[in-house]
Amino acid sequence: MLLLLLFLLKTEDVSPLSSSDVNVAVSYFGYRDVRHLCYLSCENPTDNKIIANRFISHGIRTSVMMVENHAQDLDQTLKHSNIPIGVLISASCKQKMHILTKASKQNLFDAMHLWLVINNMKGNTSENLQVEKVLMHLNLSINSDIVMAYYRGDSYELNDIFNYGRIQGNDLEQMFLGTWDKQNGIRMLLNRFKYYDRWNFNNLTLRAVSVILERPKVFKPEMLTDPGYTAGVSAMTKIVAQLLSVLMEQHNFRFNYTIVGRWIGSPERNTTLAVTNSLYWGEQDISCTCARIFPKWLNWVDIFFPAVTTLETKFYYLIPEKGVGDYENRFLTPMSPSVWWCSCVVGIACIVILAIAAKIEKRQEPYSYAFFSVFATTCQQEYEDGVQAIQSTFSSQGRRVILLVVGLTSMLLYNYYTSSVVSWLLNAAVPTLHNLDALMSSDLELVFEDIGYTRGWLENPGFFYYSGFKNPKEDKLRDKKVVNAKRTVDLLQSVNTGIELVRTGGYAYHTEPYTAYQVISKTFDDTELCKLGSLQMMQPAPVYIMAQKESPYKEFFIWSLMRLQERGHIKASRDRVGGYSFECSGRTPRALALGQAAPSFAVLAEAALLAVVILTIEILWHR
Repeated sequence: MLLLLLFLLKTEDVSPLSSSDVNVAVSYFGYRDVRHLCYLSCENPTDNKIIANRFISHGIRTSVMMVENHAQDLDQTLKHSNIPIGVLISASCKQKMHILTKASKQNLFDAMHLWLVINNMKGNTSENLQVEKVLMHLNLSINSDIVMAYYRGDSYELNDIFNYGRIQGNDLEQMFLGTWDKQNGIRMLLNRFKYYDRWNFNNLTLRAVSVILERPKVFKPEMLTDPGYTAGVSAMTKIVAQLLSVLMEQHNFRFNYTIVGRWIGSPERNTTLAVTNSLYWGEQDISCTCARIFPKWLNWVDIFFPAVTTLETKFYYLIPEKGVGDYENRFLTPMSPSVWWCSCVVGIACIVILAIAAKIEKRQEPYSYAFFSVFATTCQQEYEDGVQAIQSTFSSQGRRVILLVVGLTSMLLYNYYTSSVVSWLLNAAVPTLHNLDALMSSDLELVFEDIGYTRGWLENPGFFYYSGFKNPKEDKLRDKKVVNAKRTVDLLQSVNTGIELVRTGGYAYHTEPYTAYQVISKTFDDTELCKLGSLQMMQPAPVYIMAQKESPYKEFFIWSLMRLQERGHIKASRDRVGGYSFECSGRTPRALALGQAAPSFAVLAEAALLAVVILTIEILWHR
């Protein structure tokens, strides 16, 4: 009799799942195409075996965990899974509060765990209220996948349980999904992707971190979304802010912004606050900016696909006029004032010498004769003054010599020069720096924009941020042109100051094209634009929005960004923010590098030398 009483007392703590409860679970998990199930049981082994066999017979691999003895192993059983796992538990189980609370602390209420709670307590109002109270305090979020099956006599009512953000202070949400009965089986009202049914976030406030290089005294969200240029706000930040503003309007949520000065920061505590470490510490939910990602950083944050834009950097400089190497000393610029003044000086000298010769020859109007002779030669014409009776002792040898000087020293040389210029400008490469070796060989002093990734590159030798892979030339450039270089100005400069240094001709400034052209377009004229050169430092690299590791919003934002990409929002934001890249109009002639035209001038010199040799032979032969 005593043993029977003890057995009855023990069985009061358990309430095994009925056959209908198991049928509901089998139908639901079959509807969700679950292939792996963990049954959290507080029943006896015999019932557990029967229930597990029911699931296995329907193609659902099932494991049973006794919550009374093995609740501490819950995270080891469910946490490390790359495929969705179904989780079944009865609301009548006495250990339910402990299990649900433990699962909440271990972040097991996510998209990878499909929970089904069978509430088969008939009319037990206090127990039902207790279950509701437990659910209200669980760490649920937008990605939670919990279904409560309420017993309604001859049927079951299925409700979706979630929260748009328990940590953010939102309330528990319940949504009617469908019903199950023995005659019709499971009937679902909501038969689509869950985020369509969780469209309205009910004014949820998410914590967002963004980057402005110089923190403003008064921050306004419009600084991030304004299509125009804002000092300190990069193009990729503006693109992300515009895309997220579209989602904020569609899904009714908002941001509480935190502004920092750097994208990447050490995950150690008490270090400089940055985007990555604030997400890593759990202080922020999402980044209202994006960054280039290296494998190491994926241990700190999660990223959202697709990439919203690309990041690239360049060195900007004026093409050097002096030096050796790939940009040798430059010759006169075609059609420039210096060329015309040189021609005028040679022409005047020829007029003076020819006037003296004509005066000695006693020509009529020697000055008019000298002027019009040179002027006619300039026009590639012949000039005769009508005087034919010239004494043989005063032949026109002086005139011939002067015309020869004019032809060789002025017109012929200039014509040949201009033809060489046209030929080389149409066929030769621009006389500019083409690689890091040329930059290191130049006399240009390197100056960098004061921005987070530049500081990281400067402070961490061996960190190949610009190449993305091990590149010894980056280290060599850092050592030669930064660490061991003689400096005349500070290494880190603002954009306005850096571009002004570029205009002096002795500096190369490193920044993003978007940032550089905001200043260049306002300060450079066409002549300076034609002299402006750039060297690609970082090839266009994809950048991604970041969030907390294992963020509950990851699936939602990836889905939302894919929708924006399909509808053209991402491309539109890139075009809206990208601005216009100002280039040389082509109306201003570009100076020719002397090294490029050296072969042409060498041939000219050889021909002139050959002509002198032939002339010498003719004179000797005549004598």
